[in-house]
Amino acid sequence: MTHTLIAFASALLIVMYWFVCRRRSLVHREKAADLLVAFFDKKGVSESDKDTAYFFFSFATSWFFLPFMTVLAIPVILGRTLSNRPLNSESGKEKDLVTDEIMKMYMFRNPITGAVCFLAFFVMASVAMLLGLFANRLRSIPSPSAVYMTTATKVYHPQRRHAH
Repeated sequence: MTHTLIAFASALLIVMYWFVCRRRSLVHREKAADLLVAFFDKKGVSESDKDTAYFFFSFATSWFFLPFMTVLAIPVILGRTLSNRPLNSESGKEKDLVTDEIMKMYMFRNPITGAVCFLAFFVMASVAMLLGLFANRLRSIPSPSAVYMTTATKVYHPQRRHAH
């Protein structure tokens, strides 16, 4: 009997936790929806940007959104770190506000999954930054042919004679 009560109490706590998380995320979901409507009403926004924003919003309502994005971030992080190209942010302020609110919605809705995924993301980013530093250091080491050419030009330096 005690085990059954413990099981029911545990199940009730899990359901209450789930309910509280969903309820707290509704504020951010409504704000994200309002920002999305304002983004759609803005002139000069392309249809592909609208489709992308709507897909991002609808995909963020599922629990597997951030784990999926974390897995997809692995090649992006490695590629950006090893390529030496700076990040160019061409997104507007409205896009950033919508994305920020959608991420808040997800974090309030799924805090445990979000915390685990962000921890994994930061570990991957740290490892990628270390690999990038190592790769940049390896690129700065001259090749053997460059060493030979530098040595040859320093050893064989034709003396110019000046007429005095």
